[in-house]
Amino acid sequence: MLNSIIEAFLLGLVGGATPGPILTGTFAEILRFNFVNGLKIVFQALIIETIGALLVLYIFFITGFSHTAIQIISICGAVVLFWIASSMWKIKKINTETKEVLSLSKIILLTAFNSGYWIFWIAVGIPKALAFDKQIIKGKLLYLIIFEIGWLFMTVLLAFVFYKFRPVLQRKNLVGTTFKILAIILILLGIKTLLNAF
Repeated sequence: MLNSIIEAFLLGLVGGATPGPILTGTFAEILRFNFVNGLKIVFQALIIETIGALLVLYIFFITGFSHTAIQIISICGAVVLFWIASSMWKIKKINTETKEVLSLSKIILLTAFNSGYWIFWIAVGIPKALAFDKQIIKGKLLYLIIFEIGWLFMTVLLAFVFYKFRPVLQRKNLVGTTFKILAIILILLGIKTLLNAF
């Protein structure tokens, strides 16, 4: 049980650190206005993405996928984790120059049409949440909450670092090393996912 809690939190941390439109939009809001405006983007994204994850979780739960189907999806999820890890391994810097402005409607659209987001939840997040549900009552919801806490922690931390220590994000060695560590965490979680599928 503790392993699943740690895993959910680590996946949330890595998810929060993955560069994308939400993180870029948060940085842009901080540049245009202030840290508080950046946090508004983070919390709006948290709500929208949580609703999306709950929707997928509900669909999986009511359809009652068989154990074999969950195993196959979990194997695909391990491949997704390896793919994300390989992408993260190549990151050398965080783009702080984009001035994209995000509104609530844009966040909804970005989430709705973000294939990576849906692939992650369908192939990785939901099978793990359903597996955790077998260990503890309401485990699927607890898994989602722990994931989102990890995501929120990392996203707010990066927003704060950007706000206070922007030059740090320009150091290629530091950023590259950080993302390599996150990639290794994803590889280990992918291996664990594969082992648990059998």
